[in-house]
This record gives sequence, structure tokens and C-alpha cells, in this order.
Amino acid sequence: MGRRTPATPFEQFCARLSRTCLGSVRIEPSIARALGAPQAWLTPVRPEDVAHARALCQEYRVALMLDGGKHPAACTQATLWVSPQPAGATFSLVASQASVWRADAGCTVEQLKETGVFAGMSLAPELTLAQWFAWPETVRGAVSGERESRCPPGSSLPDAARLIEQAEVMLADGTVEVLGPFGATAQAPLRSLTVQRLVPKLFELASSDAAQCCAQLTAWPACYRLDALIATPTHEPNLAQLLFGHQGKLGWVQALWLKQPGAVFAPLGLAPDTERGRTRDSEQVRGYEAQQERASAHQFDTRTFAQTRVDPEIVSRLASHLDQELKHILDPAGVFGSNSLLKGLESVS
Repeated sequence: MGRRTPATPFEQFCARLSRTCLGSVRIEPSIARALGAPQAWLTPVRPEDVAHARALCQEYRVALMLDGGKHPAACTQATLWVSPQPAGATFSLVASQASVWRADAGCTVEQLKETGVFAGMSLAPELTLAQWFAWPETVRGAVSGERESRCPPGSSLPDAARLIEQAEVMLADGTVEVLGPFGATAQAPLRSLTVQRLVPKLFELASSDAAQCCAQLTAWPACYRLDALIATPTHEPNLAQLLFGHQGKLGWVQALWLKQPGAVFAPLGLAPDTERGRTRDSEQVRGYEAQQERASAHQFDTRTFAQTRVDPEIVSRLASHLDQELKHILDPAGVFGSNSLLKGLESVS
């Protein structure tokens, strides 16, 4: 009688995943052979399932990927595809005067129809909030004030992104934080040390020469929306909007706070500096303000960039650099997949 073949690391991973998660775990060997790397699928039934999956993915170096987008034709990394959690997903009105709704990321477009947040968009009723937020190219139709064409990655910060007020996100290290406005009108302090450490790095990248040059272009050329952190007369930085169109590569979104389209275009009222001081740790504020001052200086220095004929290859390299740097800041270990799988970066050296 022959000895039993030892389990592979991926089989060990799947066995532990099945033991710790209440949701179902599925393996498709034929798909794995076609893609060139082991693949598994998890349908969670509670937030803890995703938290357990993230920890195991980090331990076994398996990519945790949001299911629902276009799967790659080939894959070099073992991958766990996780579905948004539709079971038990709820939504509620949290600020009636501002028309702000909080919705779990597993809520579907059909569920959210009564909120009016997707008015004017033609979306599949079964599309989950997590999938819409990760792949904005699924948006068809216009939000009030937006051009009639669809809103692909690479446009200026689309009005669809401006519907996002806040996002509850699980980051690569397992930290769960609510991200949102980070300017004069911000009212909620950052709770986690992880995000307090990351924010200065994010604003430093947003104030870099590469980001400021890209910001002068009519269309934002990078995939990740770093432009959400660049202040303009009509837009204040928002950490949640930074993740709009992230393709599941920067974190796991658990819930979103959304504004109705009619509230998106209200004049931006900037609160006094004294109000900002009450809601932000003084060190965070000093670091943020320093980056904002630097960004303003860069905007002045790079105006001629947009006025000259720009080499597309240079723009592509700048955009690729920003995407790679942002991914490295938020997910240096590649828990949510490597940048080589990111749409738009395959051909960039």
C-alpha cells in the first residue's frame, strides 16, 4: 500500500481556510491548470471570514482578490477569489439632511434603488457595491453634471467617485479603518496607527512632481485615483475616493457612505482652521498642511507641463510610477495581488 502524497502548501491553505471560515470554499483544478497557478474561491457569510482569509493569504503568500471583475488569462500567483458578502448586507440613512446613506459592500444595485444614489446610471441590478466601487468602468450613464459618456479609469476625478463620502476598509495588515474627507471639513479623526503612519506618505506622493504633472493633464492618466488627494477650489482631499476604481488591489472594502447626486455639487464649505484642529492630531495636521503647501508650489511650477505637447510614453511612465508607488504604500507585501496583474500596467516596463 503506497504512502499518501503530502498535501501541497496551497492544499494546506485551503484546508485551514475551510476550518476557520463559515463560508464555502471551492477549488477548481481545471481552471488552475488553465491559468497556470492554484486558484480557490471563497463565499463569505460574515466579515470574520474575510479577516481569517486575509491572515492566511499573508501567511501562505496567496493573493486575496475581489471576485467579480475580469479574470486574467494567465496567473503566476496562487489566488483566492473572494465574493462580496451579499447575505445579510444592509443599508441605512445616516444623515438625512445631507442625504448620506451607509451601505454594506455586499448590497446590490437593486437593494439600493430606493436610496437614489445611482440615479442616472445604467447598472446591472445584481452588481454589488464592492464591485461597482472597484471597477468604475461598469458605470454607464451620467451622474448630474457629468458628461454622457461612460466614466472609465483615466478621466478626471469622475462625479461617480464624488458620491463617496467615506469607506470602511480592511487594509493589507488587517487594520480596519473608516476613511473619508481629509481637509478643512473633516470631522472624524483617524483611529489606527497604521493609517496615521500611511497618510503623510500618501500626501507626499500626491505632492510629488510626477503627480502634479499628471494633475495638469485633462485626463488623469493613472489607474489609481491619487488625484483624490489633490485639493482644488471645488474638491477637498478624500481618502475614500482614493480607492475608487482600485480593482480590489488596495484593500478590502466593507462598507461605503454615499451621497445622493443632488448633494454632490453643493458648494464646498471650508471650515476654519480652528475646527480642523479639533478633529485632527496636531502632528497629522502639520504634516498634511506641509504637503498641501508643497502641492501648491508644484502646481505653480508644472503649469507649463499641460500647455506643451506631452509625449504619451512619458505620461505612461509617470502614471505607472504613481500606481506602483501607491500600491507599495498601501500593500507592500502584495496581499491583494501584485501590480503585475493590474489593468493597464502589463505592458509597462
